[in-house]
Amino acid sequence: MHIGHAQQKTDTSAVQKDTLSAAEHPGTQPMRHDSVMLVSHDLRLGIDLSRIAMPFLQPGRRDVEVSADMQIIPNLYGVVESGYHQMQIHKTGLFEYHSHGYFYRIGIDKNILPPDPNHQRQDIAYVGFRLGHAVLQQTVNSYHITDTIWGNVDGSIPTQTIQGLWLEFVAGLKIQIAKYVDLGWSVRGRTLLNHPEQHTNVPPYVIPGFGKGSSRQAFDFNYSVFFQIPLFQSHYTIHQKQHQP
Repeated sequence: MHIGHAQQKTDTSAVQKDTLSAAEHPGTQPMRHDSVMLVSHDLRLGIDLSRIAMPFLQPGRRDVEVSADMQIIPNLYGVVESGYHQMQIHKTGLFEYHSHGYFYRIGIDKNILPPDPNHQRQDIAYVGFRLGHAVLQQTVNSYHITDTIWGNVDGSIPTQTIQGLWLEFVAGLKIQIAKYVDLGWSVRGRTLLNHPEQHTNVPPYVIPGFGKGSSRQAFDFNYSVFFQIPLFQSHYTIHQKQHQP
């Protein structure tokens, strides 16, 4: 997830205060010029297109991820991301594994591009963080272990519920391609905060929204399309001081 363009406008002529120069009034405070920024609080809904490729990269795996964000104050966005994961692995004569679960992430993104003096910029670059949580259920329907000394073993493992908690850092770019439509990408680094493998007989293949269950760190790439729903606008006053020469 991710966020969209800023849509910020600044009007200085309407709110700039008329003051006399410091030279005409010695000892006065530096002149102060206030400007007003018009900020659009639009709801931006996105879907991660990169998840579509998962069944081709990992047969039996399916993922869906969506996101929503809104600009809270100038250049700062609140973000919610959520999704669903499913995996089926069948190795003939060895084992049959099935898992499914969901996840959500909450966090903020900060636009790091400088203000556009012409108020025409539609693109943003951002950094941010997320706190993620996932719930996964996995089942080993059957397994077969071959041992020439102790003999072969067949069995199954009943359904187990696993939870994952992690922190991730995000950096990305978003570009408007049409009115109310953006394309964006992001890179993410994640660190697992708990130990889900301690509560199961079999470490999960994938923790939904995180990555491989056998690793405490994960890196990911997202490529998404976003649709903007205009809601309302608000004004933010920017205070600036002009120092005496």
